[in-house]
Amino acid sequence: MDQSSSPVVILEVDESNMGFAIWIGPFEAESLALAVSGESFQRPLTYDLFIESIKSLGGKFEKAVIHSVRDNVYYASLYVTDSTGNTKSLDARPSDCLVLAAKCGFPVFVEESVFTESAIDLSKLQGAYESGEDEKTDKDEDQEFKEFVKRFDIEDLREYFERRQQENDEDEDAEDK
Repeated sequence: MDQSSSPVVILEVDESNMGFAIWIGPFEAESLALAVSGESFQRPLTYDLFIESIKSLGGKFEKAVIHSVRDNVYYASLYVTDSTGNTKSLDARPSDCLVLAAKCGFPVFVEESVFTESAIDLSKLQGAYESGEDEKTDKDEDQEFKEFVKRFDIEDLREYFERRQQENDEDEDAEDK
């Protein structure tokens, strides 16, 4: 949750310190939290119905791709293979893709242009790790993450994205002249 109590997901790129933030709705945040924890709701949620519908029709989720960002809104495509082996691309919200990926285990990719525009160095947010540190236990990592969340200032991140958007808008205005 950011300082205004809006849910935010910090996505980290594998094997790097780079990532970016996506603000999501409260329903998606709750569904994502359940999916990540491996818990399920007592009755099927919309995501569960969608997953079961695709499976019952012989389909399979392949991947999601976050392909663009406009005015700090991210856009994605969800790729589903049907029973005949044809892959279809569906327009989707990244938050929905993240929930489905957490539930089904398919990969989520980010177009390089989106990553380049939106990426931040997460190590600057988390603080530098001490050199020579032994392997951490899960409990140590949990505590470290809790400390990171306490120190994390979402307003700094939001201002960063707003500055980037303003710079992009200025660059586009300059190109139009």
